[in-house]
Amino acid sequence: MTTTELHSMSQPKKRYRGKALNWRSLTAFIVTWAFAVAMVTGTVLYVIPKGRVAFWTDWELIGLDKGAWGNIHIIFGAIFIVSGVIHLYFNWKPFKKYLAERAAGHIHVRREVVIASIGTILVMGAAIANVPPVSWVFDLNETVKQSWVTSPDLEPPYGHAEESSLRSLTKRTDIDLDKALFQLAADGFIVNGPRDSLLKIARRNDTTPLELYRRIKKFKVKPKILPAGAYTAEAVEQQFEGKGIGRKTLTEISSMVGVEQGTVLARLASVGIEAQPDEVLRKIADRYGVTPIQVLQTILVKGFKPTRD
Repeated sequence: MTTTELHSMSQPKKRYRGKALNWRSLTAFIVTWAFAVAMVTGTVLYVIPKGRVAFWTDWELIGLDKGAWGNIHIIFGAIFIVSGVIHLYFNWKPFKKYLAERAAGHIHVRREVVIASIGTILVMGAAIANVPPVSWVFDLNETVKQSWVTSPDLEPPYGHAEESSLRSLTKRTDIDLDKALFQLAADGFIVNGPRDSLLKIARRNDTTPLELYRRIKKFKVKPKILPAGAYTAEAVEQQFEGKGIGRKTLTEISSMVGVEQGTVLARLASVGIEAQPDEVLRKIADRYGVTPIQVLQTILVKGFKPTRD
């Protein structure tokens, strides 16, 4: 062994340590990335179809459905808020110094601050009141979301129909349950019985709730419509509740229940409800603080007066 090797062995070994983690810098990067992700997910949620259409058609973007995009947006929004608070904590001293200098007599409110503050208040007020130009953003959102509905078939028969059991769905849509079960089995779909929901059946068979409904809706049985004078308020509710009548126009209702359009409008007018033939029941009901079923009860039950909120 050489003298050099002996000298090297006798020297204490140096410990090499990595550079300490800069928590302030780490927090700044987390804030930046959380903002970037929330901005992307917010944009996606602005343009994707409405929930009832997205879940009914099993809509996805890069393999993620509406629920997943919403979850990502929520969690990164929370991360952005928390990391922003931590970022303020790390920079509290310079921030406090800045405030102290302003309070010591150097206060000079820049006009940009005033303009930004007034603008914020005005935009918030316009959003609450839903007036232009802020309302244009909401209108565009509605237009973009509605543009996904290229056919009436893309709308479910009622909200969250995909979560209903096959038994409940067929009952609410007047479809023959036995024929529906037979048809799905004949088409090769695996169904675990009438209590199986459309969503579970669809995912089990790699299809959509919409496609399953298309296979069975041909077995819809036309409900028996009684003469207008034969209905009671309870009978109307029992027969038509949950059947999507809120989306039907007065013209469609008139044809469905066999009451002349003029009579329909007159009966509504008698209780103070003014409406147009092409208006849907939901819109009329919301305007007068009642329910679509109450509007229909007014049409079919003599002397019925809806209770307003």
